[in-house]
Amino acid sequence: MGTWPHLAAGWVLLIALYGLVTSRDLIHAIGCLAVAQSSTYLLLLGVGYRRGATAPCTPTSRPAAVRSSIRSCRRWR
Repeated sequence: MGTWPHLAAGWVLLIALYGLVTSRDLIHAIGCLAVAQSSTYLLLLGVGYRRGATAPCTPTSRPAAVRSSIRSCRRWR
């Protein structure tokens, strides 16, 4: 991926901070904070992306609560 996700996240954060500094309305400031939060999501996605990798969620990796509920459903069949 390179540095493009990091640059995009930085650009979105700068736009959000500019909007936050120049805003006079509370609603506008809250919207700018939401945009700043989305830039952190972009950064985390850029850091965690691996080319050719699969998703970490597999059908065999279920939490214990889900496994127990599946077992109880199977008993009633």
